[in-house]
Parts: sequence; structure tokens; C-alpha cells
Amino acid sequence: MIKLAAQQLSFRYQPTKSLIFDHLDFQVEPGTFSLLTGPSGCGKSTLFKLLAGLYPQYGGQIETGQVVLDGQNVAEILPNQRAKKVAMLFQNPSRQFAMRTVSEQLTFALENIQLPLVKIPQQIEKVLAVFNLDSFKQRKLQTLSGGEQQRVALATVLALDSQIILLDEPFANVDLTGRKQLLHDLKQLQLNYQKTILVADHDLSGYQGIADHLYHLDSKTPQITSRPLTELQQSATSWPVSLHKLNSGDLSWQQLTLVTAKRQLLTGSNFTLPRGQLGLLSGENGVGKSTLLAALSQLHPYQGQISYQQKAAQKFNQQHWNQLVGLVFQNSSDQFVRLSAQDEIKLSQKNSLQPKYWTIKRIIQCLQQLDLAGILDQVCYQLSGGQQKKLQLLSMLIMAQPVLLLDEPFAGLDPQSLKQALQLIRETATQLQLSSLIVSHQRAGVTEKLDYELELAHQQLTLLQGGLNNG
Repeated sequence: MIKLAAQQLSFRYQPTKSLIFDHLDFQVEPGTFSLLTGPSGCGKSTLFKLLAGLYPQYGGQIETGQVVLDGQNVAEILPNQRAKKVAMLFQNPSRQFAMRTVSEQLTFALENIQLPLVKIPQQIEKVLAVFNLDSFKQRKLQTLSGGEQQRVALATVLALDSQIILLDEPFANVDLTGRKQLLHDLKQLQLNYQKTILVADHDLSGYQGIADHLYHLDSKTPQITSRPLTELQQSATSWPVSLHKLNSGDLSWQQLTLVTAKRQLLTGSNFTLPRGQLGLLSGENGVGKSTLLAALSQLHPYQGQISYQQKAAQKFNQQHWNQLVGLVFQNSSDQFVRLSAQDEIKLSQKNSLQPKYWTIKRIIQCLQQLDLAGILDQVCYQLSGGQQKKLQLLSMLIMAQPVLLLDEPFAGLDPQSLKQALQLIRETATQLQLSSLIVSHQRAGVTEKLDYELELAHQQLTLLQGGLNNG
């Protein structure tokens, strides 16, 4: 079997920056399914890019040591030959795409490893069938939900038929059902085709009986240590939200109907977002959760009426509406408008609707709470996925729009970061009486802090109580 290892590896991004790894030794056990954990920003994504041979070619510099793939320095192997042996799924699936449709993307990936043209259609059909994506073949990638894009990106990686597969937060935007199925499929690839699989994930649920090894990357050392498999958790079926008495609110919709790509997503919905409370918007991948948030933000067409303080949204210009309704994008990097983290925070403070609340002292406290104080001078786009999420969240909370819609704000966060982020959202929503609605497939550690749940399914939006339909 093909072997992949880091040997005495020391790496930094810039000559003036501290080392990310210092004489790191780590070997991916051939033919095993391994899970790598560690806090946000500890270097998991950096390690994966080094193992895949993307660094130092596309960033940073190796001070000592090397990454060895089957006895050869991985950096010396031609990309198309390297991809046949080791493939990587990025944390942000959209960065994996270069083409317009699912079929075109798969074809492009297979052409890049110079698979014979006559074999490409057969390989595409095979991988689409494995992931139950047959109906997605001609779908445009930009019309897919975040979870659907994640599945297509994973299918693209697996289509390469690489012996070693590196998956960086592959389930961040995937619903519980999809997560279980993908874990099962990956395990079958390992068992039936002797693949070596290494997954970076903050969520330990569902890996019991699947992972052969559990590793932890310590951000302080940083070194990788082996952990007992007893730390893995069984996959829970649900974490219900207990329904609280709902407050009155300013943002409401009546007979709201949503259609996208000729698909009906929502029909005749009525609801008012309660002030000072946190709600969960749940539903399977692709049902229209992000589209609903976009419609409430006046970024997607709709039928019916959306109102703020009983005034129709159409009577507000977009700039004024943006001051009332804030949208935290699913892709953090799409939100940033300044280069450095410090400038991003300063811009939000300058435009905050609650400057007396968001004092410099409070902002500094929040930066420390989210473990962001040490990255203010860094470029937003070079931060880890978890650091980007926390920076994006704090920037939007500082803006303090009366309504805040959050699309997967916890994806890629370690448990401690998730706890701190959720606590900050709740404190801000309560003290400033914001109406907050959160889309999240991460339920463990989240639902017990929320006040109500709206489930989008079968074109209907239903208020749930303890996991059951209310009324």
C-alpha cells in the first residue's frame, strides 16, 4: 500500500511569522480510516495541504524535513501523477469547482489525471450512483445548497480513485442523514478498496465503529498525539429544541412562496420572528433554507409579503433594508470587505447601529473570548476556516442590525469555539433585543441554547415543539 508521512517537518507561512509545525513527525497508517481533531486554527488544514503537496508550491515555506509519498518527496511528483495517489477535499467546497455543471466538473477532474476519454463517462456514472447524485448530473453548481456542493466536491475527489483521501471538514454543511450515509460510504471504500482515509472533523459523533485511529493536533506544541477510540461518540438521532413562549417581533412574512431553478421550495408560509430570541431553521440539504434567508434579506425573488413593523419590504430601498436585516453568509470569505482582520472589525465598529453597546472595551473582550486577539494583523483570507467564521460572526454582531439571519455560523468550529460563539450570539440578541434565526446542521451543543425551531420540509415551514409539530 502507498505510504504518506511527514518527517521532521517544520513549516511557516512567512519568514517573519512563527512556525506552524516544528519538526513534526506523522504517518498516515495505510489502509486505515483515521480521524484528526484539534481546535480551530491549530493547523489541520495546513497539514492536509502539505500532505497533498499543495504547500509549499502554493504558499509558505518548509524550513526542515519533508512530506514523503511512497518514498519520494511529494513536492517532486507531477500534480497529475500525485492526484492519482493522494487527493484532498477542501474545507470550502466551492474552491474545488472550476466548471459550470456537476457533469462538467467531474469530467474536468478526470481529464486532469489523464484518464482515457472512453473511461470517463463510466467513472462519472459510477461515482454519481455511489452518492445518490444521479439527478444532479446536469445541475449547475452555483444553484446547489452548501450541503449539496459538499457532496459533489466529495464525489469529485473520490472519482479520482486516489489511494489516499484527505477530507477537511467534509460534513460541515451536511445534514445528519447525509452525514451518516457518507460516513458509511467512506468506510466501505476503505474496507472494499483498501483506501487510506484521513478526516479532519470537530464533531466526533458517528465515528464510533468507523474510525480505526483518533489523532489530536495540539495548537500549543504543535504535535499530533494518538487518542483512545473511547473518546468517540455515538451518532445521536436528534437534539430537540424546547419551544419557549415566543415574543412579538418586527420582521414577519405572509403567504410567502419561494421558487428556484423551477423547483417549489416554500408555499404560503406565515411567521413573525420573535424579538430577543434565537430560532433554529432546520431541514435537509437542498430544501431551501439558504434561499429563505436570502429572500428575507431581499436578495432572492419571492411571492407573498415580507414586512418590517407592518411596512412592506418593497417600500424600503435595499440600503435601508440592509440596516434592518443582516445576513451572515454560509461562506465566510464572501462577507469580508477589508484585507486584514483588524480593518474588518474597525469597519463594523464604524458602521455599528449600537455604538454605545459595542465599545472598544467590549470588542476587545469579545476578541479574547473568541481567541481572535492574536490574529488581528493577519489577512482575513489566510485565516483558518474556524477563525474566519468567528471573525465574520463578531463583525456582523457589531453591526447590530435588529434582525440577524445566520447561515451555518458554526460550521468548522471546535466545541469550545462553538460554545463561545453561541454564548456571544445569545448575549447580544438578548441585550440588544435582536431577532435571530440560525441555519445549522450542527445540533449537538446548539439546540439547548435556542428558543424555537422552524423546520422546512415538503414546501412547508413548521414550528416544532420538542421535535414534534406544534399544533
